[in-house]
Amino acid sequence: AIESGIWNSRPADEEKEVETTPEVCDNTPDIIQVAILETVRAHDEVDAALVHSIASQPNVNLTLYQSGARYGSEKIFHAFGLNYTGPLNPDDFMGTDKHTTIPDFLVLTTSELALRQAPKRLEALLAQGKTRLICIVHHADHWAEEQRKADIRPWVDANMIEFWTLSPHTATFLSNTIAAWDSNADEPWDNPPAPPIRVFVPIFPVTAPNTTTTEQTNQDLSFAMQGDYDPHRRDYKHIFERLGNFLAEGERNVSMHLLGQGRRPSVPENVASHVFFDQSLSYVQFYGLLSKVSAVLPGFASHEYLDRKASSSVPAALIAGTPLVADRALLAAYAYVEEESVWLQEDGENEFDVVGRMLSASAEQRAEKSEHAKKNAQRIIQGNIRRVGEWFEEGIVDLYCGGGSEEEEEEEEE
Repeated sequence: AIESGIWNSRPADEEKEVETTPEVCDNTPDIIQVAILETVRAHDEVDAALVHSIASQPNVNLTLYQSGARYGSEKIFHAFGLNYTGPLNPDDFMGTDKHTTIPDFLVLTTSELALRQAPKRLEALLAQGKTRLICIVHHADHWAEEQRKADIRPWVDANMIEFWTLSPHTATFLSNTIAAWDSNADEPWDNPPAPPIRVFVPIFPVTAPNTTTTEQTNQDLSFAMQGDYDPHRRDYKHIFERLGNFLAEGERNVSMHLLGQGRRPSVPENVASHVFFDQSLSYVQFYGLLSKVSAVLPGFASHEYLDRKASSSVPAALIAGTPLVADRALLAAYAYVEEESVWLQEDGENEFDVVGRMLSASAEQRAEKSEHAKKNAQRIIQGNIRRVGEWFEEGIVDLYCGGGSEEEEEEEEE
């Protein structure tokens, strides 16, 4: 079943929550051992969110195994000021002649690949029966593949696994996918598979750059577009025409930042000085740039980012504290984004109609919208810490007390 929690907790919400006391037994350890294993050079931002949420737990000893930090992400990790071990080479995790503390929880950041890159080590962990596996899900549809089910089935049968998806809509898609496992299996499951499915929002704190009043005034009339420079994804002729129209209205100094990769489109001379191509930025530069604009256009490559894939553009905007241009389909899929935190695209509008409204808004209205986005992100960050702690408490009880205590078993026999 999908874990049903709120992502954006406000004081009024907390009052409504029903307090539940987790099961307690004498076997649980005082310190929970957690390892994050990232076997490929990818998803640094997800690693960052995991490290921040997990290392913030007072009763957790965290070790990070990471193939290599990209784009200066180690500076983001260092700024957290949290205690954990790593990053260590992934080969050091249960490697030959390596001493590894067997973790209570092993988090696979890129689980779709890690399951096939470290099969013997995972088999050894499962055989010991002392570790609960947490699979971070990037592509919910991949879990319908027969080989993927075969990789994960022993862990599901042992009730030693849970899935953390990166958005509510991917949790729903994964839940439906797993529900079909039993009916499509050549070898029927003894029990219908029902591993826990959580929603973990990959958001973490970053330090916003200092800006002068003059810089902020200029940045108030700027916006950013994310995505590869692909003419099949975006109509750049129309985009530059709309930018030209914005510039002509009241002689405003509007600027547009294109964050992506690929072959740059040709820019008309009349808007060339207002178009900036931002490529190969470090994470500090990337979030710093996003924090200075007044709107971000996410630019999804396909509709799949609204039903089975989680976009990195949505959490990136919140991390930077910048409002997205979003329609109601995006708000429904990424339900952790509050409507007050976006420039809402109504029915019949395109994204540049919304940019026009943003540019026509007052400086105070733009500042208020940005403040909503910052507070939205902060609530999610605090919610992540709270929920991860709750999930670990639930999991550690299942791990150490799932069979019931000896006293309980004796009482049942009597």
